[in-house]
Amino acid sequence: MSLVGKLNRKLGSVTGYEVRRAGRPRPARPAEPRPETATTAKGKQDRVDFRAPDDPAVDRLLKRPVFVIAPVRSGSTLLRLLLGAHSQLHSPHELHVRRLEVRSSTGLGERSMAALGLERGDLEHLLWDRVMHRELVRAGKSTIVEKTPSNAFAYQRIAACWPDARFVFLLRHPASVAESWHEADPDKRNPEEAALDALRYMRAVERARRNLPGHVVRYEDLTADPEATLKGICAFLDVPFEPGMLEYGAGAGSDLHNLQKGLGDWKEKIRTGHVQQGRDLPGPDEIPEPLREISRAWGYSGAGSGRDARDAGGQQAGKGHAEVAEVWPREGRIRLVGHAHGLPEPEAGTEAETQPETEQGAEPAPETEAEAAGGPWRLLLTLRGHKDRRLEYPVAMEGTRFDGSFPVADLAAGELPVPGRWDIHLVSQSAGGEVRLRAGRRLDGIKGKKDIVEFPAQPAGEHDGAPLVQPYYTVKDNLSVECLAPRHEAQSAS
Repeated sequence: MSLVGKLNRKLGSVTGYEVRRAGRPRPARPAEPRPETATTAKGKQDRVDFRAPDDPAVDRLLKRPVFVIAPVRSGSTLLRLLLGAHSQLHSPHELHVRRLEVRSSTGLGERSMAALGLERGDLEHLLWDRVMHRELVRAGKSTIVEKTPSNAFAYQRIAACWPDARFVFLLRHPASVAESWHEADPDKRNPEEAALDALRYMRAVERARRNLPGHVVRYEDLTADPEATLKGICAFLDVPFEPGMLEYGAGAGSDLHNLQKGLGDWKEKIRTGHVQQGRDLPGPDEIPEPLREISRAWGYSGAGSGRDARDAGGQQAGKGHAEVAEVWPREGRIRLVGHAHGLPEPEAGTEAETQPETEQGAEPAPETEAEAAGGPWRLLLTLRGHKDRRLEYPVAMEGTRFDGSFPVADLAAGELPVPGRWDIHLVSQSAGGEVRLRAGRRLDGIKGKKDIVEFPAQPAGEHDGAPLVQPYYTVKDNLSVECLAPRHEAQSAS
């Protein structure tokens, strides 16, 4: 036995270890990719820091772009075709610009861009803006409308990219969304999978709706009364309504020839060129369990077949109210937009049943703008503790939709007490007396808005020391306004 062998043997008897020659190294087996790595390989985007442009006039070509924030299969293709038929609005197929990325192939490129004050997020925003602006210029119109459903997942970045962007939120009964999502590709997803996948989009839309100002549209309203719905959208976008929008397939610039799967709806129904009636709404027992919470949040939990879901949006029978969808405190005014719920049925012989008939085939005389703005419904502000102190303002009504505003200076005029709290109602006169609907937001399923939502305060005048006026939600999710002395911060009210 060699000396090395003897030493190795002695080492083994004492320590339990032996020295052996190492074999040839085996090639390492490639590690199995983790789910998140595999997903990234399939196209999941990296997290990118982003910010608003320092100078939008220099960094952005688009002015006030419009984004339709909607889940899949919610009627967004129908809405974009209707809007695209307007002479001033260009609404192309889904652009997916947020999937466009900018990368530098060298560190020198990154250093060069950093010297210009441009980070990766800034460069991507410049690219997105240029692509969309190019499309708008090619169309020869003034405003672009983009409706990619996945934009809901990136609403914060879109709002940062275009600080002047406007948002239209399109809602549809969640069970109808899921059913349509399954029918779009039944081999790819069964009904249960379709419901869960669509729910991701709906939750993203709801997050965006809670955090961004905008105009809310329901698919059911769009298909039942497209003209009234489009008039509301046009008013929000500051463009006149055009009757030709209703026949979106008739114009020379119709986009019906460009419908492709994956870039929006492509089925035969959308290719007819005009609005088709939507499917009957599911009943409460037909709503899949995973969709019940979002159905309640959107006011659809009590829907019955063929019936407007919002008629049973969680309110007790006879408990009417003015559901506030949008609150705009700016430019010295507070604007409220929403829908009246639970309106009383007209009694026999009242004005609703005794309107004079027009001649057969004749159209009723159109309302003037003044009549529409100063109709029978009004916004009523009542000073709490002083019911005789009332402020009233005209409201524009289209069906159940109301839109009204009031100047904040009125709440601190004359001898009105400061501080003071004003409760808001939507009121009208009927044969049975005054109909009064309390303004609030109760159908979204979010409780405790008093501790969640804070609106900006506005001075009630241009002079130093002017009181501050601020909307707020009460403990019952009703909407009120408080007028505070400037030395006090707007405090939480009950």
